[in-house]
Amino acid sequence: MDTLNYFRTINEEINAVKHIVDVSNSTIANEISAVNTLLVTFTIVFGIVGIAWGIYITWLQRKVSKMSDNIEKKEQTIVTLAKTIEETDQKIQSDISGLYAKLRKEETFTLLKRLEMEPQDIVNVLRLLLARPLEDDGFPILKNAFLKLLKIIEDTNVDEDVEDDFETTYKVPFLLLFFQHYLYFSIKDDDLREDIVKGFNHCIDCAFKSDIIKSTEDFCKALTVEGASYNKTSILVDYLKALNQSKFSNLIELKNILQEDINKDLLVDAIDKCTTDNVYLTLFGIEAPHETENE
Repeated sequence: MDTLNYFRTINEEINAVKHIVDVSNSTIANEISAVNTLLVTFTIVFGIVGIAWGIYITWLQRKVSKMSDNIEKKEQTIVTLAKTIEETDQKIQSDISGLYAKLRKEETFTLLKRLEMEPQDIVNVLRLLLARPLEDDGFPILKNAFLKLLKIIEDTNVDEDVEDDFETTYKVPFLLLFFQHYLYFSIKDDDLREDIVKGFNHCIDCAFKSDIIKSTEDFCKALTVEGASYNKTSILVDYLKALNQSKFSNLIELKNILQEDINKDLLVDAIDKCTTDNVYLTLFGIEAPHETENE
């Protein structure tokens, strides 16, 4: 019995030890599993952090690269600007007249565009435009402004006296500009020719010597156009009659221009027509018959 109890006790102790070992193994296994889970979690977290850090570093690198490019471009811009400023300064110092001419040309173009928008502003800019040369590309702009003015006059419901004042105030200044700067284009233009011819007397009276010489040269150029749709003789007659009544009736430069730049037959026909109309052109030494008889 003692032996049996002894073995029973030993068996119980073995079972207790086995139970303890099983519990220990289970605990260790759970701890190992927890550690593995923690390691996996840390690995994932560190992986995500690593990826995010890599993305951030890449973004930062691109940003720095872009900033570097921008700095380089700005440096190039600064160098170019400095060079432009230096060239401009040299130009101002060495060619101030040329620079002023360009600025005046831009200002003139701006004034013409202003007239195209508001033709009645001619009263404010006429003197400026008369006192400077106008480029050929300004003619279409000035014409558009003039045609717009004519439409305004046509649409204005006023009595005849007010309309005459309106035309004198706004229309005549345009005719002066056409006569002084664009007589060649104006004579060729079907929309302008009639008004220009009617305004010969006033325009010539308002001209200076240099103006009438330039305008006469432009006028003669218009009379040399082949296949023109206008009556050259009739227009020349009107021009000669206006000259004969002006302060330029004896200006020898005009006689030379007319004789050199116009077809001889055309000029002779126009002079004869003037004489037939009892207009005796002093410029060409033609006198009235009674004056010849008195001599």
